[in-house]
Amino acid sequence: MSPFTLTMLDTTGIQDYVFRSNRLQENIGASEIVYRVTTQWAIQALDDEHLRANVHITDRENGQWEYTNTSGIEADDSIDAEVVYAGGGNTFIVFRAEKAAIAFTKRLTRRVLAEAPGLGLVVRHRPFDWDAEPLWMAQTESLRKLATHKLARPLSAPLLGLAVTEPCDSTGLAAVRTDETSVRVEDKWRPLRVGDQAQEPPRSISRETLYKLGWRDLGNARLMYEVGDKVKDVFEFPADIDRLGRARGEESFVAVVHADGNGMGQHVKRVSDGLHSNAPRSANREYVKRLRAFSEAVNKASLAALKRVVDQVTASLSRNDDGSYEIQREWGEPIPIVEDYLPFRPLVFGGDDVTLLAAGQLGLSVAAAYLQAFEEETSKDPALPAMYASAGVAIVKSHYPFSRAYALSEELTHSAKKLVRDQAEGDQSALDWHFALTGLFGDLGSIRKREYGKSSLLMRPLRLRATEMQQDGRYWFDGLERVVRELQSGPAWRARRNKVKGLMEALRGGGRVAEAYRRTYDLPLLPALVPGDPGAQMKGWTTGDTCAYFDALELLDHYVPLRLLEVA
Repeated sequence: MSPFTLTMLDTTGIQDYVFRSNRLQENIGASEIVYRVTTQWAIQALDDEHLRANVHITDRENGQWEYTNTSGIEADDSIDAEVVYAGGGNTFIVFRAEKAAIAFTKRLTRRVLAEAPGLGLVVRHRPFDWDAEPLWMAQTESLRKLATHKLARPLSAPLLGLAVTEPCDSTGLAAVRTDETSVRVEDKWRPLRVGDQAQEPPRSISRETLYKLGWRDLGNARLMYEVGDKVKDVFEFPADIDRLGRARGEESFVAVVHADGNGMGQHVKRVSDGLHSNAPRSANREYVKRLRAFSEAVNKASLAALKRVVDQVTASLSRNDDGSYEIQREWGEPIPIVEDYLPFRPLVFGGDDVTLLAAGQLGLSVAAAYLQAFEEETSKDPALPAMYASAGVAIVKSHYPFSRAYALSEELTHSAKKLVRDQAEGDQSALDWHFALTGLFGDLGSIRKREYGKSSLLMRPLRLRATEMQQDGRYWFDGLERVVRELQSGPAWRARRNKVKGLMEALRGGGRVAEAYRRTYDLPLLPALVPGDPGAQMKGWTTGDTCAYFDALELLDHYVPLRLLEVA
């Protein structure tokens, strides 16, 4: 048998591409382009090259595609290319001929250059003998060399303009037109402006912004198709930051939530467990089946988890007599729902890597709800092992640079994952968060040292819940979250808001200062949090010299719990 060609595709510069602009509509379109490049665009490139493959597009508007039933490229001579998996910014294809792989790559990269300027795509081709090599080993080698190539490749500098040019106000690149026009996307002319934008002055935009706006409506359509089927007749997902909602008299904050599966690399490696490299022909087919089943199961579980979060958010809305909606709060004014827009929006979704935007006060409740739902949805599928995820929540002022807010949410996710790794007591979900009331200069450690003075003032990051061996108060459910709700609405605390908030500053001075403050203002013992350490309720600090309550007090203005729903 002539050797096949193993082709790996990977997108680069995703963070900068998606979050370069602070306009949510452009972020939506950019995210949709990233999703489609390695899924629908790749499938379309196979079709355009007249290559017979095992995939086909089922719904172009909503970005849906599926595998077809074949016996596999090694057994079916009519197949020119087999997509092993596609998604998450990666595509893995086995081609029968190297010439076909190269033609496909040229076709796809030309479209990326034309319709996704600013997004990088790297490709690696590798000869592969199906009957003699284990596919999982060839894949690992290709991924490693692809990662090396991404780091070593020369970076191109964009041409900012020659002679007299008008800059794009989103990217700084040379503008090519205004946003009063339309662009052809998926064989239709898509308007760049929607709704009340017609009343705004025209904006000069670059080609990059042009196509991001062109893909915005398809991004909205796919989101509603995937997770909004229960709410589509009543609510919409916002495409404008100002429609996330804020309480009267309060500054507008937005929460950027990034969630990522724990140990996904190890989970993928375990897909090949038990397969024998000395019998590659049959083992390779089994590996393809397992890898594809694993990828599809994770995607299904993640979308199901997001649907549950949508259900919780909508169930938490109260309908007023005038037909409007709001979110009631025990601490502070209600958060009004702007028109019929939900106060949160998934931006990157599908697979284990998820990014959400929410009204600032909902960031932590949405993050915790998603982590819990992801655990439970993955546990339902026999094709998946026990799976957990970690999340970072960056709460920033609504017009703070998105790119920095997202970078901080990623750092917070890594911080939560590190907590799980360091405890060496099995995998768990975890979360970390930060309020960016001032600028975000430096890494997370530098920011916290500057704003909090010492790390012992904080309990976070936190595990999602306690275990029998972990009763130290460093957990969210039935831990810090319960304390926050008690301080917000408990009968001993709700009438003393100013004194409760003053306790946060007293805690900075240490346990003695905090206890003196509590006694001076006749405040009761703090809600129990750290089992076996009653002294913490008196002075707010544990015997291990960690402040147990600063996190909870800081959350009083920035946390609204979601309504709990029965698990289906």
